[in-house]
Amino acid sequence: MRAHLQTREKGEKVENEWQIDLKLPDIGAMATLMATSICSAILGAAEIAYTMMWITSAYERHGKSFFIDLINANDLTWTAEFIVVAGSLMLLSSMVFLTTMFYSLIELNAVTKPEKTVRMKIVFILFIIGIVLLFLALTSAMILRYM
Repeated sequence: MRAHLQTREKGEKVENEWQIDLKLPDIGAMATLMATSICSAILGAAEIAYTMMWITSAYERHGKSFFIDLINANDLTWTAEFIVVAGSLMLLSSMVFLTTMFYSLIELNAVTKPEKTVRMKIVFILFIIGIVLLFLALTSAMILRYM
């Protein structure tokens, strides 16, 4: 914190006798970007783990023939179809979430620099795309399961 005392000459008016120059970053933007980054990292990692759990449980249930079903696109079983459709959407959503986390951290670094502007719209658009893909993945999983 820096304080400047302006001197007065006799009879001269001074409007700002004490001027305080504080260079604080935008705290709201910092909190928003940090929360978005943490949520994106958690969602992205959870989606990857959930998809790997699907694949592992399908392998345990069907054995090596499950991987042959995944490779042979002409005759997909229900489980292979479920893994291909829902798993692909989940992994795509997790990539978008991890990209959102990375970009949020870059923008969080830009908050501290006064000459740079923070592009929050891009962060929010990426996060919304990830949420929409997650919703589509879970909806397709329910449709494939009960169809």
